[in-house]
Amino acid sequence: MKGRILSLILAIFWPAASLWSQGQAAIEEGRIRFCAMDIYLDSGSAPLAAYQLDFAATNGEVKIVGIEGGDHPAFKDPPFYDPKAMQHERVIIAAFSTAASADLPSGRTRVATIHLMINGTQKPQFALRLDVAADANGMKISPKASFEERKVDEPK
Repeated sequence: MKGRILSLILAIFWPAASLWSQGQAAIEEGRIRFCAMDIYLDSGSAPLAAYQLDFAATNGEVKIVGIEGGDHPAFKDPPFYDPKAMQHERVIIAAFSTAASADLPSGRTRVATIHLMINGTQKPQFALRLDVAADANGMKISPKASFEERKVDEPK
């Protein structure tokens, strides 16, 4: 009786265990990995009140799987974005704050994080373009835009 029960359990769970181990092998071989790209704007001494930028994968098999806000309270909430555009390895994000100049960030600030799923062993390349940025008075400013892949053991 115990042998039949064990056979039944193996018959039920063996296919699932096999699929799980195949999925693990794909991840272990580096075919699928997840990463977070931190997006920074450096506005120098100007207070940053609004921005719009375009982030895209220029090669490789990359999916954008999430977007979160930044470090400063003015940009803590996730930026606005188009979910349909996000499905095509590209996303336009934008955010604004109506806070007073004294309550806005200046200098280098992480304004967002874009979470990615990368499939394959090809190292993807990315492009970042700042479309527009403004200060608290709505005047155009020209901060430097940059991105960095977050290290696994780094806090935000």
